[in-house]
Amino acid sequence: MSTTVEGSPSYSIETFTQSDLLKQPFLQELQDVINASYYDTGASSYKKSGLRLKSDTQLADELQETGFTAIAFAQNSIIGTASLKISSPDPEDVWKFPGYSEQFTADEIFSASSAVLDSSGDKHRDAHWKGGFELVAVAIKPDPRYRRKGIAECLIRACEEELKRRMALVGHIELSRLCITLRSIREIQGAYWLKRGFRVVGEQYYPPFTWGYNQGFVLWAMERQLSV
Repeated sequence: MSTTVEGSPSYSIETFTQSDLLKQPFLQELQDVINASYYDTGASSYKKSGLRLKSDTQLADELQETGFTAIAFAQNSIIGTASLKISSPDPEDVWKFPGYSEQFTADEIFSASSAVLDSSGDKHRDAHWKGGFELVAVAIKPDPRYRRKGIAECLIRACEEELKRRMALVGHIELSRLCITLRSIREIQGAYWLKRGFRVVGEQYYPPFTWGYNQGFVLWAMERQLSV
């Protein structure tokens, strides 16, 4: 699939199964693009010190056998990627209903421990995130030629098309009832995903230094219906 975006070079998108991905010569480049994208926290006050991917095979390991990856190439270089995997909820994860963290101030969110915040909660307000078809490692190279050009949405669409193709092969025809999910840090990318039709179905608080971020944050579980 080839695409042309205003103000940027034309690019093509290819989809790889987990086994195909492991055979490619560009795994290190893919790792570098994903890590660079995660380091870029935009206009937020958040800084990230840890790597999203610690090895060039970690993404494939996360996808397992049923996952797949869409990669955008421009001039033989990787400019973006998105992956889809089947995700099962962890029974030990406690998701709160959307809006739970609004009872706390920004300072409390940034500095308090998760135990303090959870102790204020009502167990009846726990939510149940079902996992499902989860988008992971959505990343665009931090370059003005590629950011805000709609490339991420094209990559997600490629993942959706591959999912629909696979579902059709097994005779699943009620595609309009399927959802894709993702997990997003509210303070960094939450608004971006809301604008793209995702809704919040649960949230969790994570203390400072989780995943290398310098401040505490709220992680959103989000979903939207599969495009048909």
